[in-house]
Amino acid sequence: MEARRRAREATRRANVARAAREKANIENAANYMVAKARLVEIDAWETQRLAAVTDQVRDAANKRRAGTRAEAGAAVKLLQESGETLTTIAELTGDGIGEVRAMLRHAPKVEERSARNDHMH
Repeated sequence: MEARRRAREATRRANVARAAREKANIENAANYMVAKARLVEIDAWETQRLAAVTDQVRDAANKRRAGTRAEAGAAVKLLQESGETLTTIAELTGDGIGEVRAMLRHAPKVEERSARNDHMH
């Protein structure tokens, strides 16, 4: 009788311990799955942020390039106005005529330059 009682008690304790372990395992598995889902969200967030920053940097670089090309073009235009040809400007700058001509296309138009000067006065 006593042996049966002890056996039942041992089985009950084993069942309680197993149930507690299973409950902990389910909780830990759930925590794992939630963390893995957050990793996917973080990856998506990173991709979106990098794309946004890349767009901002590209926009800023394009504006800087446009302004700098306009400066280069204005310099070519001034060289031309002082009597230099595209050939001599190319020799003077070390660039090819095609590159000098390309920069010249970015020179501010006369209207833009005088409009800018009018705003300053």
